Amino acid sequence: MIQITSDRKFLKEIPFGPGCYIYKSSDAKVLYVGKAVNLRSRVSSYFTRKEDLEPKIRIMLELAENIEIIEVDSEIEALILETNLIKKYRPKYNRMMKDDKNYIWVMFDNKSDFPKPQIVREKNLKNAVYFGPYPKIFPASKVLRRLRRLFPYCNKNFKTKYIEEDGRKTLIGAEVRPCLDYHIGLCSGVCAGLVSRNVHRKNIDNVKRFFRGQKHEIYNELSESMVKLSKEKKFEEAAKTRDILSDLDYVTQRIKIDTGVDESVLREKMKSINLRSIEELKARLKIRNKKSANFKIECYDISNIQGTNATASMVVFIGGKAKRDYYRKFKIKVKSTPDDFLMMQEVLGRRLKHSKTNRGNKKKIIDQSFKVLPDLIIVDGGKGQLSSAWDVLNKLKMTDKLPIVGLAKREEEIFRLKIEGGEKVFKKIILPRRSDPLYLVQRIRDEAHRFAIGYHRKLRSKAGSRSLLDDVPGIGKLTKKRLIRAFGSLENIKKAGEKELQTVVRNKRTVRAIRKLV
Repeated sequence: MIQITSDRKFLKEIPFGPGCYIYKSSDAKVLYVGKAVNLRSRVSSYFTRKEDLEPKIRIMLELAENIEIIEVDSEIEALILETNLIKKYRPKYNRMMKDDKNYIWVMFDNKSDFPKPQIVREKNLKNAVYFGPYPKIFPASKVLRRLRRLFPYCNKNFKTKYIEEDGRKTLIGAEVRPCLDYHIGLCSGVCAGLVSRNVHRKNIDNVKRFFRGQKHEIYNELSESMVKLSKEKKFEEAAKTRDILSDLDYVTQRIKIDTGVDESVLREKMKSINLRSIEELKARLKIRNKKSANFKIECYDISNIQGTNATASMVVFIGGKAKRDYYRKFKIKVKSTPDDFLMMQEVLGRRLKHSKTNRGNKKKIIDQSFKVLPDLIIVDGGKGQLSSAWDVLNKLKMTDKLPIVGLAKREEEIFRLKIEGGEKVFKKIILPRRSDPLYLVQRIRDEAHRFAIGYHRKLRSKAGSRSLLDDVPGIGKLTKKRLIRAFGSLENIKKAGEKELQTVVRNKRTVRAIRKLV
């Protein structure tokens, strides 16, 4: 609670981010609730331009003794919170939101066997849960669509049937095939009975919780679930949960953009936040003599499954902004056993070798991404990954001029490595949990992870479509197609004699190579 004073010094205590403000009287009665993208700027306007205020707001300010601030992560969350606070306190000086054409509600019908959110303009159902009212500018459809990517549900009416399960009758979806939304990740497949009613209701409950402003509770539960699944060695389910966690922040940011904020204003605000984050990061790491607007950060991530199709990504951020044309992918060349430390050393060594080659050979075509060394390297991993990456810099005698940090996955802690008394010592870099600098580092790390995973999946898909014929010298795509068309399968090609193979492949050496390999 912040006490309102005539000298306006209290305004310095109000944060700059999005959230809600609550004016209260001397007896703690709520007088007025408001929301803002920039809390300090909005609250300050009440005390700098009083002549522009409505008469009732001027009266309210005369009665107000204290102001309570509630910070949130985005403008859309501020709008949802403001609506809930107005409904809870019904402040005297707020214009009450009424059920007319200027407002909408997000409704969940509790009587439905498979409830789904619906956008309505009136509250007609008694047994329904309503969230709102929201101004009609509230992009409800876009918000729901983004939430469906995290917590998929079917928004269509579908046939149902009862089945026997463990001696009890269970209601499931009875469509012959799932709807089109299932194929683009928006429907869970409940319409065709691919998931149970309980799974559907759990997803719907998470959507409701988002509208109640409980995003952090969802995040914590998913984090605990991921750790539990990992301990139970259910790695595939744990990976899916991890992806939902990373997507949750992304969706929140996308929803923030959907709210209709002027893009140029948003860009300027993001630029200011990024530069401020870099300044604080530089101060914590004691990096000097580099303008924040040109500050180059490279982040590396390794992606593999038990060492197979191992890949790595390098993402580049300059001035806190992604430089996507500088992103690079690496196909790991070292042994195929799962050794992430060795893989990180290979990738970093290859990247820095490119930089040396560019400087030493003027005739060589310069890769712009490798031309300038980074001002900071981030490796996705804890002390082990950081140590192995530091060894590469040490070998190249670059530890003094090229700062490097590791971001530990479990605790989201940042470490730096130094040599003290001939021993490696890890120093923890303290960044406040909800600070912009930490968010920036996490965003860069998440982007490196996304980029590495995408390339890894592409290689896995490509490897899955390969056959032994791809390893036969002299056989191209066309010859491979002819062989498959002529013999029907790889098994039949194995059984075929030389003369039979020569009806398709004329080169005897290639035929012998086929016979030898398959």
